[in-house]
Amino acid sequence: MQDTPNDPLLLAAKGVIYFMLGILAFAGFFVVLGIPATLIFGADLGANIEAAELPRYAYWLIALLLTGVAGLLYLAFMFFRNMLRIVQSVGEGDPFVPENADRLTRMAWLMLALNLIALPVAGLGLYIAKLAGEQPGTIDAGFDVGGIVLVLTLFVLARVFRHGTALREDLEGTV
Repeated sequence: MQDTPNDPLLLAAKGVIYFMLGILAFAGFFVVLGIPATLIFGADLGANIEAAELPRYAYWLIALLLTGVAGLLYLAFMFFRNMLRIVQSVGEGDPFVPENADRLTRMAWLMLALNLIALPVAGLGLYIAKLAGEQPGTIDAGFDVGGIVLVLTLFVLARVFRHGTALREDLEGTV
C-alpha cells in the first residue's frame, strides 16, 4: 500500500527535516571553521573585546569547546538524517522494514550521546566564561527527563518495528 505522494503530513515532515538538516550543516560548517581559526589567530579574533587578554591555553580550550559543539551538531545531523529515511520509507508505503528498526535504534543511541556529551560541553563553556571574566549567567544543563524519555521511547519503538517486521515475514511465509 503506497501513500499518496501529496500527503500533507509527510510533506511537512520532510520540509521540517530538510530545514533542520540545512541549519545543522550550516552551523557545523562555521563551527568547524572556527576551530583552526581560534588556534591560528587566537587573540586577534577578539581584539576588540576585553577577553582578548586570555592566556594562550584558553584558546586551546575554546577550540576544544568548538570541537564538542561540532560533535553535538554532527550527532543531531545524523539523528535527523535517520528520521528523514524513516519518513521516506513511510512515503514509499513500507515503513515496517528491518532498516527502520535499526534506524530507530541508532536514533536512540544518538539522542543518548547528545544528552551525555552536552553536559561536559556546557561545563567547559562555563569554565571558559569564568576564565574570561564574563558573567556566564545560567545554563540549563542537567539531567533532562524529556531526553531520557525520548531515548527510551525510541528503543521501545525499535523493538516494536522489529517485532512487526518479524510478524509480517511470518505471515507472508504462511500465505
